[in-house]
Amino acid sequence: MSEELLQRDLIKNPDKIGTWNFYNIGSTTVKTLKSANIIRNIDYGKDIDQKKIDALITKEKDIIAIIEYKSPRNFNTEYKKNKAINQEINVAKQLNTKLMIATDTKETLWINVLTGNTIKDENGKDFKYLFDYKDTKLFDVINNIIHSINSNNDRILPKKLIDPTDLSKQIWQDVWSVSGATPENCLYTFVELFIFKYLSDLNILKGDFNFYELLKKYSKNEENYVLQHYADIIRPKIKELFPAGIDKTTIINGTIFVSKEQKAIDGYGTVFRKVLEKFNNYGKLEYIDYDFKSKLFESFLKESISKKNWGQYFTPIKVVRAINEMAYSELREGIVICDPACGVGKFPLEFIKENIRKFFFIKDNKIECKIKIVGFDKGFDKDEQKTIILAKANMLIYFCDIIKENPEYTKEFANLFNETFTLKTNSILGTLSEPIENMYDLILTNPPYVTSGSSNLKEEILKDINLKNYFKINSLGVEGLFMEWIVRALKPSGKAFVILPDGIFNRKYDKNLRKFILDNCYIDAIISLPIKTFFTTPKKTYILAITKKNNLSDTQISPVFTYLCSEIGESRDINRFDIEQDDLKKAVKLFNLFKGNKEYFSEINLDNRCKIQDISRFIDNIETQWIIEKDWTETEKAELGIIEKNKPISIFDFSNTINMIVDNVKEHQQLIDMYSLTETCEMTEKYIGGETGLFFVEKGNSKYTKKYMNKNKGVFPVYSSKTTDEGIIDYINTYDYDCECLTWTTDGTYVGTVFIRNGKFSMTTHCGALFLKDEFKNKISIKYLYAILNNILPLHKVGEGSNKRLGKELIEKIKIKIPIDNNGNYDMIKQEEIAEKYLKIEEIKKNIISELNIINNISVDIGLK
Repeated sequence: MSEELLQRDLIKNPDKIGTWNFYNIGSTTVKTLKSANIIRNIDYGKDIDQKKIDALITKEKDIIAIIEYKSPRNFNTEYKKNKAINQEINVAKQLNTKLMIATDTKETLWINVLTGNTIKDENGKDFKYLFDYKDTKLFDVINNIIHSINSNNDRILPKKLIDPTDLSKQIWQDVWSVSGATPENCLYTFVELFIFKYLSDLNILKGDFNFYELLKKYSKNEENYVLQHYADIIRPKIKELFPAGIDKTTIINGTIFVSKEQKAIDGYGTVFRKVLEKFNNYGKLEYIDYDFKSKLFESFLKESISKKNWGQYFTPIKVVRAINEMAYSELREGIVICDPACGVGKFPLEFIKENIRKFFFIKDNKIECKIKIVGFDKGFDKDEQKTIILAKANMLIYFCDIIKENPEYTKEFANLFNETFTLKTNSILGTLSEPIENMYDLILTNPPYVTSGSSNLKEEILKDINLKNYFKINSLGVEGLFMEWIVRALKPSGKAFVILPDGIFNRKYDKNLRKFILDNCYIDAIISLPIKTFFTTPKKTYILAITKKNNLSDTQISPVFTYLCSEIGESRDINRFDIEQDDLKKAVKLFNLFKGNKEYFSEINLDNRCKIQDISRFIDNIETQWIIEKDWTETEKAELGIIEKNKPISIFDFSNTINMIVDNVKEHQQLIDMYSLTETCEMTEKYIGGETGLFFVEKGNSKYTKKYMNKNKGVFPVYSSKTTDEGIIDYINTYDYDCECLTWTTDGTYVGTVFIRNGKFSMTTHCGALFLKDEFKNKISIKYLYAILNNILPLHKVGEGSNKRLGKELIEKIKIKIPIDNNGNYDMIKQEEIAEKYLKIEEIKKNIISELNIINNISVDIGLK
């Protein structure tokens, strides 16, 4: 045995180039390398056994390349370089390697042993790349070379990436024609058979389990027999190679061709054969375009009649990549990345795809992970489980190069997939069922905002004291629950990039959620996405970027990056063609510049779509809205193309708009359901006026005629039976009252409408005022009285048509109910609760009317030319 091999422990612990072994030797003969089982123990030819090689790269005893080291003085002319090549090329041929490398450590020659010529780059020029076995990119460089060169080619070929989207459409038609299955289920069937062919092309499925061996069986067997063989033999083998995780999912699921009992379904053998033959005719699937999954979903979405739940996890790849680019500076060793509503896993997989080899590699017979990515999705319903299966299949494609080089580690890769993507099956809450805090460095997500059944989630939360204490904000909609989870789950200084619908930014009910975000996080950016960014909904959405505070007492002083996008680089119709205008790409570039110079960025910003806002803009508007479009004038928005002309929309878009409106109305229904659960309480009754009543009641003054008001113009309001403009009919230079009270309209179309007044005012005879007596102040809430009276006064209208009147004498005799506690005292807490409920119901009514009015402003293109 060679002393060199023993002294340097090269037999057991060679150096590594990727997954290959690297032996930098020089004093060891080929014979010794054979006896040490470093290379195959075969006859390589005459006189070769005593030959000494400077260095070699091996994979399982096969020689990938031999390396000839020369001193600079023996490598400084063309003659000397050619001599170095000729000296060793015959040895390389006899050792059955395709690649020879000659270097003086300053310059490297790459030789195709099969032709004796220097290797060319993709442009046909001599390949210039310095050989350094410690170079982390060297593995990919050599791997690409040996897959490109042959006896007829010296040129490095670009990897031909396969995009099987067209194939998937053909197969969808075949499967749908015999099964009538939904496009979603056709998709899952295609993906399973794609994985079968893919693993066969990677030579992971071998022998009787291989795709091509299955095809051969048609020559001697019936079609149903071949399908049953797939069900009995091949599917279990795939699950053996890639075992299921604790959620009982793996990279494949049941197909349309195979029943739950793992039996071939009668009558499907013919179409199964047809599908396999189309896969076979398509060619090998070794190098897959990462985008094909996203394109695949989009293709099936276009075919889908019912788009149930798809909007929850389909995020356009351009949006995914934009968000990942915004977050890319956070990528580092040791980071934990999460998508709590991962769908098919695109956010975390896209985020790491350029660095997979850097952060994941085989070491000591296991996969070493330098970062951690996790994704969760709900799987309480059986149909929901398919997205996690697709996420694991997706991850297999992203990790294909490492898997191809390490086919013996399929179980370890399966464990990685299972640890990365988890189906939450313990509760209808899914991810929300675990109250996680301070765990993740980075969250990238598009949480669901389909509101059907969201009230069920809140009811489930109320059953668990830990979840009830965790979800304290009581925000509206599923996205509100996810936003609260995201903020709590972030580590201090952790960052989140979240796609959210406009409701969180403009619903008055969600003011507590906005305050919660500001209290716990710094707002880094809000980017407005155009309507119809998402394929299945015209709902308005935004990208919210936040950083969690290290200390709740910290106050944000840095400004906020805001940007309005009109286009995202693809048409926002059913076709989704690439287009030139891509405002989102510009937004990302500017945001990354902004991060490095927040305080002074506005001074160099020349993009009219971008405004750098002081944080006070959001602090001051917690109660109302964070809609950033309001910070641009109508003229500015028109110039930027933000305001679109009222042009007809397609029937498809009209259908999606109706779905959006239905979802929004269901949000409001959820709130109403919550209010209906309010506990009852004891009540007492009091008259509105009179000696024992709550109020002093006064009528308006008849002197406030139109003529009088025209002569006495001023700044103090005069109220009448008018209900628009807060009931103000005019402004005069005097006033009758200066206090907080209630007024009501005594006649008119909206007789009995009540307002809260606070300050200086007067009123006409079409209006009356209610002044709460001192003995009831601080005992009875003016907001409560406002709410109750607005509910009951319209019921006491007298007369018909223009004779309806609710005068002082009538209103004083009306009784109202007031909550009392167990001791018979007025219950202020319950009063405030009821008043809040009334205000919310009124807000809901206005919002529903606003939603329905959208339809009045839509013109539908019915296809007439």
